[in-house]
Amino acid sequence: MKPQLQRLISASLLTIALGLTGCASTKKQPDSSDTSASEGGGMLEEEVVLSSKRDRRAERQRQRAEQKKRQAAEQARREAPASIPVPMTVSSPRSNSEKPLIDITLREPQATDYAAQGYQIFKDYGVNPTIVTQSKPDSTFAMDVDTGAYQLALATLNAGRLPASAGIRAEEFINAMHYQYQNDGNTFTFSAEAAPSHFRQDYHLLHVGIQSQSLEDQQRPPANLVLVADVSGSMANGGKLPLLKEAFKTLVGQLGKHDNITIVSYSNQAKVLLKATSAKHKRKIYEVINKLRTEGSTNAQAGLNLAYRLAERHFEPGFINRVIISSDGLANVGASTPKALLAQVQQYKDKNIFLTTVGVGVGMYNDFLMEQLADQGNGNYLYLADSDSIRRSFVDGLNQQLVTVAKNAKIQMEFDPAAVSHYRLIGYENRRLNREDFLDTDKDGGEVGAGHRVTALYEIKLTEHAKNTPEAPLGQLRVAYQKPEGDKLFTLQKDLPSSIVKGSLAKASSDLRLSMAVAAFAEKLRLSYWSDTYSYDDIMFTLRDLPSSYLKSDQIKDLNNAIRQASFLDRRDSPYKVSASHERYSLDHVPLLK
Repeated sequence: MKPQLQRLISASLLTIALGLTGCASTKKQPDSSDTSASEGGGMLEEEVVLSSKRDRRAERQRQRAEQKKRQAAEQARREAPASIPVPMTVSSPRSNSEKPLIDITLREPQATDYAAQGYQIFKDYGVNPTIVTQSKPDSTFAMDVDTGAYQLALATLNAGRLPASAGIRAEEFINAMHYQYQNDGNTFTFSAEAAPSHFRQDYHLLHVGIQSQSLEDQQRPPANLVLVADVSGSMANGGKLPLLKEAFKTLVGQLGKHDNITIVSYSNQAKVLLKATSAKHKRKIYEVINKLRTEGSTNAQAGLNLAYRLAERHFEPGFINRVIISSDGLANVGASTPKALLAQVQQYKDKNIFLTTVGVGVGMYNDFLMEQLADQGNGNYLYLADSDSIRRSFVDGLNQQLVTVAKNAKIQMEFDPAAVSHYRLIGYENRRLNREDFLDTDKDGGEVGAGHRVTALYEIKLTEHAKNTPEAPLGQLRVAYQKPEGDKLFTLQKDLPSSIVKGSLAKASSDLRLSMAVAAFAEKLRLSYWSDTYSYDDIMFTLRDLPSSYLKSDQIKDLNNAIRQASFLDRRDSPYKVSASHERYSLDHVPLLK
């Protein structure tokens, strides 16, 4: 038996050397009827060799198939819209010289991802640089009260995936928090404070809070609302349509007999499901919503055009005149880009008909379309992931979503170079304006609802003069806006005295420390250059110092859970570590691209 045993061992070693994982399952296993053959010499070796050839052939075929899949995925990526990374497993390149970063917690992107759960569309607006105040003392941008990017990031993390860096808009993270701003009854009330930054050495964080005028429920004007439901085939997946139905029914449940509801649906075409009906007939309205079913393609253009025509027909001065569209944003029939869609409805935008976009869906989803429709269409952008987010938007925050107190609102911060040598605005990259746009009513600003909070954070580097001269002003804050149904431009301005600067972070308000932490979280998720010097644990450490009343709130619990999940999932390498260590980082300048 010794020669046979040697042949058996040799055959086994040959199989291992060839690395053929499928050999064991392919070759014929000896049983009692094969004893004579295996002991008769030679046949086992021949059988293994034949099996090895089959396995090598199968392995080559498998490799060719995998290569074709990778080529198809790469071709689909190249054909995606410019600067919009579509697969969830690939983060957007921040420049042409950077390679896409693969999220190793997810599988390799396949060609089918572009038409399945992996299809998400974002636009990367980059990250604001640090500015030398002497060269450009002013910073101008449109107000933004959207929170969609934050809610979408939470939903993605809760689903066990790391959000795409291009989908992280820092201002929407910051504005998602509820700060304890005071309200003096005017259209806008201002708060400001600065303290040493926990996340950027030698810099202070300047927190500017703007609180809009609040309204009691009984003060809310009557509403003419057109609800637009996307019932296309893509809404059948991921619980999107049930979320849409729940959101619409929750909204209708908060309305009264003086409010009117019209319902439009769209798939291949748009149609009116419910003519203008008083919200007191809730059972009738609920029946229409409950009957919504998915079908066909996504003709968002037809849905919006019909909705705006109906909103114009029922327009009443002094009323809330608003179109509310809920969708996953995956338009594929007719106009499908924000620019093309807005060209269709521009005339209605100028007639003081406001827009709310309500995004649903974690899988296939077009964040770019939903966010830009709201920004450019006199509106605001919400993302709803569950019943809690629906309650926060359409119960607790109903007046914020429906009642506009200021349109075309803009912020301009002008720093004094004698007090501030460098500054950087965190977020608002897609809302930036030129200095001369501040007073230009033709340049689009933002829309602000009743009780909305708008927060702007700056990293500022104080000069020695400012540190040694307590009375030195940091700069001036200005706001420009129009009334919802007027054309007159109103301006407000406030000086920023150096007295708002705290000597230590411990002496700063809880709101400043909260905003510092959530901004650092956004910077970390979007791979900002300045986020590489701290960890997710450092962010959680900052939150732990907040008072118990904050820590027990749902918003802090959600934020803490999201940070922990991101810390677990995030295995990305910094794109900046290749050419610079922490010790060599310039905290004032963005590194040059080689």
